[in-house]
Amino acid sequence: MIKDGERTDDLECKGLHILQHPDGYCFTSDSVLLANLCRVKKGDNVCDLCTGSGVVALLVAAKYEPKKVVGIEIQPRLADMAKRSVLLNNYQDKVDIVCAPAQGVENLLGHGVFNVVLCNPPYAPAEKKDEYTEEEICKSEATITLKEVVVAASRLLTFGGNFFMVHKAYRLTDAICAMRENHIEPKKLWLIQPKRSKDVDCFVIEGKKFGKPNVVVPSPVVVYNEDGTYTDQARRIYGK
Repeated sequence: MIKDGERTDDLECKGLHILQHPDGYCFTSDSVLLANLCRVKKGDNVCDLCTGSGVVALLVAAKYEPKKVVGIEIQPRLADMAKRSVLLNNYQDKVDIVCAPAQGVENLLGHGVFNVVLCNPPYAPAEKKDEYTEEEICKSEATITLKEVVVAASRLLTFGGNFFMVHKAYRLTDAICAMRENHIEPKKLWLIQPKRSKDVDCFVIEGKKFGKPNVVVPSPVVVYNEDGTYTDQARRIYGK
């Protein structure tokens, strides 16, 4: 189940462990924020776009007891590793990993069948070139753009379904415009500060398919104290 060079990391949630390879892309705290700030009800059908190592899919399955979580990942090596992490945790009845592009995935999974769609997408615009590394595909829009992520989410969501995405602060306007263009109305916006002395670095946004205009912006989430320890606010969010 564990291949050469891989390691198992403790997710510190209900005994979950995840496979990662130090020479490839490893998940970041942004994924953990997304998994802990989203709202998922027991019995929901959930889709995690750009699932990578499957960390969000596993955390959501463990924390909220949805009916099923389907993780979509375009890169075969990462999809294979995510599948084996699902088996490692004996979550094969709760989580499916599908190796496929997010664009058009509704033709594979069904239109309007998910109560919740989640995504920690690639953040930065990509340079145009013939080949990209695994890390470049995960970090830049080499294979999918922000707008394509939102289009996929809109097509997958039920009427009134919820979309949750984590992204960098400098792409906030792009995110909101793409959501409204695709009938996902922004409903809640969490601004994330690494430390109180730092500017907002990223955000987690919630949108509702065909929702009414009305957005709530709570106080910023400050992740770390100045000494590098978690703030009390972050510890509550992470369930520590």
